[in-house]
Amino acid sequence: MVRNDGTSFISVRVIITIAMLMVIAGLFYVGIKQALPIIEENNIKRQVLSLDTLLHEMAGGDARNVLTENHRVKSGEKRIFRINLPSSISYFSIGTDADPNNDGKLQSKLMYDGRVIVYKIKGRSKKIYWLDSNIKLRLGEYKNGDWTIKEPEEGLVIQNGGKYKITLELVKYHNENIILIYGNNSVPYIS
Repeated sequence: MVRNDGTSFISVRVIITIAMLMVIAGLFYVGIKQALPIIEENNIKRQVLSLDTLLHEMAGGDARNVLTENHRVKSGEKRIFRINLPSSISYFSIGTDADPNNDGKLQSKLMYDGRVIVYKIKGRSKKIYWLDSNIKLRLGEYKNGDWTIKEPEEGLVIQNGGKYKITLELVKYHNENIILIYGNNSVPYIS
């Protein structure tokens, strides 16, 4: 005797439903994977705009003569900038283009008179943010109990994701206002 109540179709319906849910989940995964780098870039851009605002606020402040005054006796306009970089960052550089030849070989040599912020998320193209001509950045060096401009002049390059706290100070160097970055090219100085 053959049953005609549709019970044989229930298993087919369940299989089709499960297959459709798997297809939808796969499309969702692919969409998120494509959207995540864009979201991360936008997050970094928002932080770069915040840094630009901070740098403009500093530029009009008092500057310490980096050649004659110790930062413990007199300090210039000083600010702390906190940045949170995603784990997918290739590099984040201040005052330099860390990969000027786009060949993956990073460098920290000062470029564009230190008026640039460049960052790159893995799998995406690098983004360049130009600073105003009155904003000039230099990597600092702690030497003989004082923060001074590192020679030869460099910018800061961060290669890993994470939370960073970067100290910035406005200094006068050969009659020119420079924003000094307390740090080195492995981990920014934490004050």
